[in-house]
Amino acid sequence: MFPIFSRSLWLLVALASLCAPAVYGQQQAALSELPILPEPSSSSTAVPEAPAIAISLAVFSTYPSETLLDACGDTEATQECIEDTIAPEAFISTLITKSWFTEIKPFGNDSDYELLIANVAKQGETVNPSKKLSKEKHFTELTLQWRGIEIDSLVIASQVNDSEASTEKAIEPLVSWYKHATENELFTPTFLYHALNASDYGNHLSVPESLGDFTRLDTQLYPDPFKGSITRYTHPSFEDALVDVTVFPILAKLDTNASSDTADTANTSIENSARTDALLHQQLDEDWNKADHVANARNLTLSQPQPISAFNVKGFANGWRLVLKADSPVDDPIFATTYVFTRNDKIVKVATTFPSDFSDDLANELIAHITVPEESMLMQQVRAMLK
Repeated sequence: MFPIFSRSLWLLVALASLCAPAVYGQQQAALSELPILPEPSSSSTAVPEAPAIAISLAVFSTYPSETLLDACGDTEATQECIEDTIAPEAFISTLITKSWFTEIKPFGNDSDYELLIANVAKQGETVNPSKKLSKEKHFTELTLQWRGIEIDSLVIASQVNDSEASTEKAIEPLVSWYKHATENELFTPTFLYHALNASDYGNHLSVPESLGDFTRLDTQLYPDPFKGSITRYTHPSFEDALVDVTVFPILAKLDTNASSDTADTANTSIENSARTDALLHQQLDEDWNKADHVANARNLTLSQPQPISAFNVKGFANGWRLVLKADSPVDDPIFATTYVFTRNDKIVKVATTFPSDFSDDLANELIAHITVPEESMLMQQVRAMLK
């Protein structure tokens, strides 16, 4: 039997784990974040068919909850509820066989999504004394967690012959749960953000439909509320000219003296604070490091035509700008320009695939017309733990 997973996790301890980066193998937004240095076109690359739910799912056996025991106890008060009448390994093997997910990881500890399974049963009356056949009433509880926080739970009742193998008994509750998961879209970013009380980007993020000659292609959520949303703009004439706008929460305490950011309020205290400037510089430093890694891998010479500099959109926000250039011995130079600002409790990052001479006006227009969600309940809880 694989290890038992305790369901008695303190909420704040679980919230602390949310700040960890997303693990390898998790589903990504369909719009991948714009590379710091644009990659060569890959439009002709064939995309393999993906599983129905493209995630890595860790699976644990757990103790029955009071809800599960109550469900079992309501059937026959005179009979005892027996735990793990379906062997935990049976649930694992069935999940693997069904191929509903990219990967099933028994008692794994590096997947964002975790499925906790508990099951109990009462033995029923013998239905054929000569063959000694009897029915068992099973109750299976399947609890879905994201980084240790429960986001959904379901109790499923099933009735089977006690002579059936555990793998056969496991099929019905798992099929019912999978139907529930797909119908309620449990593994979508939209469901996750709602379950965690994260920001509602769908209703409270407003971005312009166009930036200059660029038009909005799409806005999507990352499958991680700490990565937020991404909006991509494309140019009708230049395929390689892209603008990506990502909006995500600041993973730090906010300036308690900062006032709420509005479109007609310039130089708010949070934007002027040294701590906020340091956070924005950290974002650009990370972009530089990523660009340097890509440049080395592609035999390019990376440089900064301009040093990191302040970039102010008068009347709206103060931010910073990073300008990069990568020279190739055989191809034309590659350019990338990134801008970072703060709005409410969010960082707004504008990344382009062209020099600042062309992107400065776009960044000005974007910041003047973007509206971002207010601080979420999730981030209030997380920041309450931060020193």
